[in-house]
Amino acid sequence: MRRAIVFIIAVLLLAGGLWWWLCPSHPAPVETSIYETDMVEGVVRELLAELKPPVPSVCFLAFGDGTTTPSPAFVSRFVGSSPAVRGCGSAAMPPVGNQFEISTGRPGLIIHVVEFKEITPTAFDVLIRFSNLPEGQNRFTYRVGKISGEWKIHGRKGA
Repeated sequence: MRRAIVFIIAVLLLAGGLWWWLCPSHPAPVETSIYETDMVEGVVRELLAELKPPVPSVCFLAFGDGTTTPSPAFVSRFVGSSPAVRGCGSAAMPPVGNQFEISTGRPGLIIHVVEFKEITPTAFDVLIRFSNLPEGQNRFTYRVGKISGEWKIHGRKGA
């Protein structure tokens, strides 16, 4: 009886994996260089400072429609930040919806910079998705502007 159950589970997992491999519409990776700007860094830094308790020990950064990982050079801009910032490629994302740092097992949060739109050379609307919020309530558009040489968030609206 146990063998039959294990066999059925294995077949279902194999079929699901095969379907996921052949049929899904996974978003293509994006060119990270368009996201790796001082403006995006400024937004992420402000978002890290605004996190409310319980603050995760690590945040994972992703770009574009999928979860394209930023370059190590861009992630290195956040060395010493609290919480720590990693590329989303260093996260394990089990089906329960939580993200864990692969090397340490620490739980974390994905800050996903989905897209941005230039309003003027010194103002952008930036769409951000947060992995810790329920679907449908996890996207916000931030108005970001450059003041005295620094990028700052001026407003937020639900997307």
